[in-house]
Amino acid sequence: MKYLTVSADCTKESRDLLSIEWDEGKLGEPTGEAVLKALREGRADYDVVDVDEGNLSSFNGVEVLEVEDE
Repeated sequence: MKYLTVSADCTKESRDLLSIEWDEGKLGEPTGEAVLKALREGRADYDVVDVDEGNLSSFNGVEVLEVEDE
């Protein structure tokens, strides 16, 4: 038996509950589309309140970093 340490490039589904500081003067009305755009562009400050990680959906690639014998 061998134990491997790998760096895995994987896709996960997670949902974060965010507390967002929203400036209507700069960012407009907080619609779903406007909030998503501001988050993607880094124009809204936020704190992560809670994280709900789902199941691993896929592995896209791995790199073996270390192999140890039992």
